[in-house]
Amino acid sequence: MKRIILMLFLWLFPLVSPINTAETRPVTDVYIHYYRYQADYSPWDLWVWQNQPAAKEGAGYSFVQDDTSAEFNYGGVVSKIALTGNLSGSTRIGFIVRKPDWSSKDVEVDRFIDIPNTVEQGILHVYLVEGDARVGIGKNDINGPDKNPKFRVAYFQDMSKVYFSATETLSADKIQITADGQPVTIKNYQANGTNGVVEIDATLDFSKKYEILGTFKDNFVNKLSLTYDGVYDSKAFSDSFGYAGDDLGAIAKDSKTTFRLWAPISEKVLLNIYDTGTPSNYGGSDTKSATYEMTKSEKGTFYFELPLNLHGKYYTYSVTNGSATHEVIDPYAKSSGVNGIRGLVVDFSKTNPAGFTYGDRPNNIINQTDAIIYELHVRDLTIHESWNGTDINRGRYLGLVEPGTRYNGVTTGFDHIKELGVTHVQLLPFFDFGVLDESRINQPGYNSFNWGYMPINFNVLEGSYSKDPFDGLSRIVEMKTAIKEFTNANIRINMDVVYNHTGLTADSNFNLIVPGYYFRKNPNGSFSNGSGTGNETASERYMMRKFMVDSLVFWTKEYNISGYRFDLMALHDLETMLEIEKALKAIDETIMIYGEPWMGGSSPLPAEQQAGKRNIDKIGTIGAFNDDFRDAVKGSVFNREEKGFIQGDLDLQKITRIKYGVVGGVDYQGINASSLSSSKFWHASPTKIINYVTAHDNNTLHDKLYISLQAEGALNLIPRLVRQGNALVLTSQGIPFIHAGDEFMRSKPSASGKGFDHNSYESPDSVNQLRWDYKARIEEMVVFEYFKGLIELRKNHTSFRMADNQAIKDNLNFIYEDTAGVIAYEITNNASQDQYQKILVIHNSNRTATRIKLPKNGGWVLVANGDKVDTNGISNYLGGSTIRVEPNSSYIMYQDANLADRNSTIELTALLSLLLGFIGWAVYMLKFKKKEAI
Repeated sequence: MKRIILMLFLWLFPLVSPINTAETRPVTDVYIHYYRYQADYSPWDLWVWQNQPAAKEGAGYSFVQDDTSAEFNYGGVVSKIALTGNLSGSTRIGFIVRKPDWSSKDVEVDRFIDIPNTVEQGILHVYLVEGDARVGIGKNDINGPDKNPKFRVAYFQDMSKVYFSATETLSADKIQITADGQPVTIKNYQANGTNGVVEIDATLDFSKKYEILGTFKDNFVNKLSLTYDGVYDSKAFSDSFGYAGDDLGAIAKDSKTTFRLWAPISEKVLLNIYDTGTPSNYGGSDTKSATYEMTKSEKGTFYFELPLNLHGKYYTYSVTNGSATHEVIDPYAKSSGVNGIRGLVVDFSKTNPAGFTYGDRPNNIINQTDAIIYELHVRDLTIHESWNGTDINRGRYLGLVEPGTRYNGVTTGFDHIKELGVTHVQLLPFFDFGVLDESRINQPGYNSFNWGYMPINFNVLEGSYSKDPFDGLSRIVEMKTAIKEFTNANIRINMDVVYNHTGLTADSNFNLIVPGYYFRKNPNGSFSNGSGTGNETASERYMMRKFMVDSLVFWTKEYNISGYRFDLMALHDLETMLEIEKALKAIDETIMIYGEPWMGGSSPLPAEQQAGKRNIDKIGTIGAFNDDFRDAVKGSVFNREEKGFIQGDLDLQKITRIKYGVVGGVDYQGINASSLSSSKFWHASPTKIINYVTAHDNNTLHDKLYISLQAEGALNLIPRLVRQGNALVLTSQGIPFIHAGDEFMRSKPSASGKGFDHNSYESPDSVNQLRWDYKARIEEMVVFEYFKGLIELRKNHTSFRMADNQAIKDNLNFIYEDTAGVIAYEITNNASQDQYQKILVIHNSNRTATRIKLPKNGGWVLVANGDKVDTNGISNYLGGSTIRVEPNSSYIMYQDANLADRNSTIELTALLSLLLGFIGWAVYMLKFKKKEAI
């Protein structure tokens, strides 16, 4: 019996053992195996994060010797990642193979691993090979990477030289270049380890397809299509592939829809049509309703046409470059589904709300200096509970224009902006900026705030501001409705644009379609990072320049945008900016173009081509922010404790820089240009200078003043200094700019509860929201009324907004320059344009009152002091009299000829009365003396 049982056990054991080995369990660990050809694994590691069901913070993971190599016959190293902590419950994880200091990534694109429900032993094995973007799930994944030797990269370095990098060293006899399959004579070959340069005995012909072939060890042959990275800047490339047509993208009109994509190095492009813009992982579908192969057409474009109006259908392109095929959204897409993954075909004739008229802009500006710009974030205006409008509009496009909202008797939201009286509202980026998951904006606990400076789709409206981010048509109608209502309120809309970089780099739709073309690179092939966000676009290249111009023309014509603020404008070249100016001014001469005259790092774009401070005077009417004035008024934004003029710092350079802003950036005698940041009068015209003290970047004015005054216990001065800081802005020549909320002392308290947030680009609403309950407080309401009065005063008097250099030189004169702590000036001889014959502005930054003797020859009416603005007049003064200018106050006065005549009469009457009194006294004294003598 024992023998029978033993035999039965031995018979069953082989059957039981494999079943246990193959047991499937929920995934608890992911083993990522990594192979490098030269076995140079130090110091590479992994950065891993949860991508779904919700994005979470990542962490670094080390590689160790691959202890599964014998079983899996893979070699290399492995990183064993437990799905715990931030990875617990992950259905999809993202990863990057990198050097820990982030100086290098093995593959530039972010890659992802979908976690199945179960796998053998609960361990998911993933396989990677150096330089290969493919991800192998399981050892035998036919779509995964292979370890065969290969070319990593190969491209034309110039018109006859090919640069390559391979996985092993290749001698000259192992290299071949072909053109349309035919060998090309090699003139010279130089190798440096696994890299090399091949010079061919011919000139690159863009009509031919070039490949490089290499015979590697064991006679394995690998070939790779050559790209044009090194000749993208050449005239030959632009001449061959520069497409000038106006039909890029999807165009639906009448009973036809056309699709055109610029993909000059691609071998094949498929057009995919979807009924929904929502992929399956967001609750939609991945089923294509149709797929069409596009036809190679002129100048590197692919074209397809359908005899149907596909308005409302979604589409993508599957683009094949070499061995890689990527499904991408069209860079020219005009709208999209959720999270900008699929483009939307739009027939714009079907998107206009009632009352929307193309080309309709408020008639509130003749010269650029007539503008008063108010910088606003879409979400900030309506997200706080004290904005008591319709909940569905809170933080949305339609919330921008919901009328009739009040809090404790004060206007909020749209009515507040109208009451304030500005001419232009500049909205922070509202094109599709990725970053946020639009499907989660209503999810409790999800941070739905972002400034929007990481663009994904430049011609698509951001979905998180729409009442339905899944519907690409809804956002179009909502934004057009908002712009129409602003127009009806006599307010123009300016757009904050970010063409200098993209939110993604190697895996951006630009780079997946035409690798390397749209971005500047360093000599070592890495992406240049002049933006400080990972990349910078190559505006000087024909098709990037064209994209920028086409995009801006689209926004201007389709949405009636009235102006553009360029982020990091110095990263754009002069020629591109001039092309933009030409195109936009042809639509409407009053369209504003201005930007930041700096960049976020260094750039290979030559300094003489940069649209920065050095060259602002070379780009027509395009303006720039005046940081000289900003930092002189309140202290440097890079040193939070530093004080400026309004806090009592009377540094001569600061005063000079304020005067530079006061005169509108013109070459003004008496201002020393060497004291300016550019050592020259860099704006060159009042129509090009943006004077401001605060913007979305850095601390708000209130917070900057709090930080710089706290140590001396002078926080009580903040309301007065907020008023004075913006009195300097609104009484200076040029274009004034106000950061939303400064008019009622906006603050951005840190989310931690300690201090203030100076970089709130992704901070929660609790930091960024506009607090209308604050506006309702007495002190804040005084500040608001002051701003409102100054804006009304500026709009009513052209003396504050002269548009001609010579007029400023002739009519503006600094006075009281020997009075410490005072900047004062007269504006005269403007009677033909301004009902005020002469204006006197006095800015007293002293902590004590200052006595000023007024100019003679006329009476003066005070219309603004440090506390209020009253265009009917606060008080009158005789010419030549001495007045007391209160501490930390700005006084604005005008000369009144009638008052002067009245004063003369008063003075004559007083003299006659005095004379008669003296005569009476003399007569009395004579009589008294006579009586005394008797």
